[in-house]
Amino acid sequence: MDLLNRFTNYISTENLFHPKDKLILAVSGGVDSIVLSELCKQANFDFFIAHCNFQLRSEESERDEQFVRALADNYGVEILVKKFNTKEYAKENGVSIQVAARELRYSWFEKLADQHHAFIVTAHHGDDNIETLLMNFFKGTGINGLKAMSAKNGKIIRPLLFAEKSELLEFALNNSLQFVEDS
Repeated sequence: MDLLNRFTNYISTENLFHPKDKLILAVSGGVDSIVLSELCKQANFDFFIAHCNFQLRSEESERDEQFVRALADNYGVEILVKKFNTKEYAKENGVSIQVAARELRYSWFEKLADQHHAFIVTAHHGDDNIETLLMNFFKGTGINGLKAMSAKNGKIIRPLLFAEKSELLEFALNNSLQFVEDS
């Protein structure tokens, strides 16, 4: 079965959302989120794009933002972009840059989901889920941490957890999808 059929079957089987629901795709410009965008387009889901510019890689951050804006234009969908002062937030809150970015991103996503009565859809895949599980295990987590990521957590949907990274790369290649990679 091809990736598009597996994607739509997973969404249906896991009851992640209904075909007419409004979706906000979290798109960075990397291969995972570009494949997610293309799958949603091919499945004719109703979506727009949200892009976070954490302003951590100067020119690369701006390049990524412009790339995702062009993608939204190509798909004919709305895009919302939020620029964050991630370093300042991390310093003020005494957290790492990675934690700061996650907190800023998900806080914004939750507001968007409420404002637009929509689901936030991320491109986390099976390899990410295994990585999360292993990190939790080695940190000495309890039973809850061993569950890793769930396909649906409130308004956050992860419809690619069934797929491996290699499958996403193959889909991108087979569909001539362009994407950006950060240094």
